[in-house]
Amino acid sequence: MGFDSIWHLLILVIVLAVPVAIIVLIVLIVRLVRGLSRRAGPGPSTEARLRELASLKARGLVTDAEYERQRRAIIGDV
Repeated sequence: MGFDSIWHLLILVIVLAVPVAIIVLIVLIVRLVRGLSRRAGPGPSTEARLRELASLKARGLVTDAEYERQRRAIIGDV
């Protein structure tokens, strides 16, 4: 059974093109996401985050328990 008809060839091209198109789409999405994450830059430093948290506590916007929980989370990120 060869490629006796143009339909066989067309079906073969479609069957091969779909996985290639999916792979190309995945590669483009990965590149886009990586590019966006590079442009975003690093977040605030640990020191800045701790200062902000202390400021919130000093103004009474967070409780002692919230302060301690967030402080542990920030230090745990290091």
